[in-house]
Amino acid sequence: MTRVTLPSIAYIATQIRFSLTSSPVFSRTDTVTDSERFYNSVLDIFEDPDEKQEVNDLTVWWNRQIFPSFSTAQRPLVKNSALARIREKRARTKEVSAGDGDGASA
Repeated sequence: MTRVTLPSIAYIATQIRFSLTSSPVFSRTDTVTDSERFYNSVLDIFEDPDEKQEVNDLTVWWNRQIFPSFSTAQRPLVKNSALARIREKRARTKEVSAGDGDGASA
Protein backbone atom coordinates (compact mmCIF):
# COMPACT_ATOMS: atom_id res chain seq x y z
CA MET A 1 0.00 0.00 0.00
CA THR A 2 1.44 3.33 -1.02
CA ARG A 3 -1.50 5.63 -0.47
CA VAL A 4 -4.65 5.86 1.58
CA THR A 5 -8.03 5.09 0.08
CA LEU A 6 -11.25 6.95 0.62
CA PRO A 7 -12.90 3.91 2.21
CA SER A 8 -10.01 3.68 4.68
CA ILE A 9 -10.49 7.32 5.64
CA ALA A 10 -14.22 6.70 6.07
CA TYR A 11 -13.46 3.70 8.27
CA ILE A 12 -11.07 5.74 10.41
CA ALA A 13 -13.76 8.41 10.82
CA THR A 14 -16.25 5.72 11.80
CA GLN A 15 -13.87 4.26 14.39
CA ILE A 16 -13.15 7.68 15.86
CA ARG A 17 -16.84 8.49 16.02
CA PHE A 18 -17.48 5.20 17.80
CA SER A 19 -14.66 5.80 20.27
CA LEU A 20 -16.29 9.07 21.29
CA THR A 21 -19.55 7.34 22.20
CA SER A 22 -20.46 5.42 25.31
CA SER A 23 -21.38 2.33 23.31
CA PRO A 24 -19.50 -0.70 24.71
CA VAL A 25 -19.29 -2.75 21.49
CA PHE A 26 -18.47 -1.74 17.93
CA SER A 27 -20.89 -3.28 15.48
CA ARG A 28 -22.04 -2.18 12.09
CA THR A 29 -25.61 -2.95 13.14
CA ASP A 30 -25.46 -0.95 16.36
CA THR A 31 -28.59 1.18 16.45
CA VAL A 32 -27.08 3.71 18.86
CA THR A 33 -24.14 4.78 16.72
CA ASP A 34 -25.48 3.46 13.40
CA SER A 35 -21.92 3.02 12.21
CA GLU A 36 -22.82 1.49 8.88
CA ARG A 37 -25.00 4.44 7.90
CA PHE A 38 -22.33 6.89 9.08
CA TYR A 39 -19.63 5.09 7.06
CA ASN A 40 -21.79 5.07 3.92
CA SER A 41 -22.66 8.74 4.42
CA VAL A 42 -18.97 9.64 4.57
CA LEU A 43 -18.38 7.69 1.36
CA ASP A 44 -21.30 9.52 -0.26
CA ILE A 45 -19.73 12.84 0.65
CA PHE A 46 -16.42 11.69 -0.82
CA GLU A 47 -18.17 10.84 -4.10
CA ASP A 48 -20.05 14.15 -4.32
CA PRO A 49 -18.71 16.14 -7.30
CA ASP A 50 -19.18 19.39 -5.36
CA GLU A 51 -16.73 18.12 -2.75
CA LYS A 52 -14.05 17.01 -5.20
CA GLN A 53 -11.43 19.64 -4.32
CA GLU A 54 -11.88 19.21 -0.58
CA VAL A 55 -11.73 15.42 -0.91
CA ASN A 56 -8.55 15.68 -2.98
CA ASP A 57 -7.01 17.98 -0.38
CA LEU A 58 -8.02 15.59 2.39
CA THR A 59 -6.54 12.62 0.56
CA VAL A 60 -3.26 14.44 -0.01
CA TRP A 61 -3.12 15.41 3.66
CA TRP A 62 -3.72 11.83 4.82
CA ASN A 63 -1.17 10.48 2.36
CA ARG A 64 1.44 12.89 3.66
CA GLN A 65 0.67 11.90 7.25
CA ILE A 66 0.73 8.14 6.69
CA PHE A 67 3.30 7.93 3.90
CA PRO A 68 5.90 10.66 4.53
CA SER A 69 7.56 10.11 1.16
CA PHE A 70 4.23 10.52 -0.66
CA SER A 71 4.33 13.07 -3.43
CA THR A 72 1.56 14.27 -5.68
CA ALA A 73 4.11 15.05 -8.35
CA GLN A 74 4.37 12.44 -11.04
CA ARG A 75 7.72 10.71 -11.07
CA PRO A 76 9.70 11.28 -14.25
CA LEU A 77 10.08 8.29 -16.52
CA VAL A 78 13.67 7.08 -16.57
CA LYS A 79 14.74 6.92 -20.21
CA ASN A 80 16.08 3.38 -20.31
CA SER A 81 13.88 1.82 -17.62
CA ALA A 82 11.80 -1.28 -18.19
CA LEU A 83 8.66 0.84 -18.10
CA ALA A 84 10.05 3.20 -20.74
CA ARG A 85 10.94 0.27 -23.00
CA ILE A 86 7.50 -1.29 -22.54
CA ARG A 87 5.78 1.99 -23.40
CA GLU A 88 8.03 2.47 -26.41
CA LYS A 89 7.25 -1.03 -27.68
CA ARG A 90 3.53 -0.47 -27.10
CA ALA A 91 3.67 2.78 -29.09
CA ARG A 92 5.43 1.01 -31.98
CA THR A 93 2.84 -1.78 -31.89
CA LYS A 94 0.03 0.78 -32.02
CA GLU A 95 1.67 2.53 -34.97
CA VAL A 96 1.98 -0.75 -36.86
CA SER A 97 -1.61 -1.67 -36.04
CA ALA A 98 -2.84 1.73 -37.17
CA GLY A 99 -0.86 1.37 -40.39
CA ASP A 100 -2.35 -2.07 -41.04
CA GLY A 101 -5.84 -0.72 -40.54
CA ASP A 102 -5.33 1.98 -43.17
CA GLY A 103 -3.99 -0.43 -45.79
CA ALA A 104 -6.71 -3.03 -45.27
CA SER A 105 -9.52 -0.68 -46.20
CA ALA A 106 -8.02 0.32 -49.58
